[in-house]
Amino acid sequence: MKSFKADLMEAVSLISNIERDLKINTLNANEKIIFYSILLKEKKSKECIISDVIHASKLSRSTVFKTLKKLQDINLISFKQSSIDKRELLINVNL
Repeated sequence: MKSFKADLMEAVSLISNIERDLKINTLNANEKIIFYSILLKEKKSKECIISDVIHASKLSRSTVFKTLKKLQDINLISFKQSSIDKRELLINVNL
């Protein structure tokens, strides 16, 4: 039976390989936090808005906005205006 440490090392290795395959291994810590926050929110409710990312990531509003802009510039995410609330932008992961 494997130890917890061995299982954890295997999981970290798997995540590292997936990040490399998706070409997100070059993202810094904040960028990964925000990217993963979007993915988790999309999985849970199919829609993610900027305030969801701010809440989930626990990062400042300005950091989230700057990072979202960078993720958009490298084509990892895109924005779409909400049909329900025109003031909100929906965030979509482009994978």
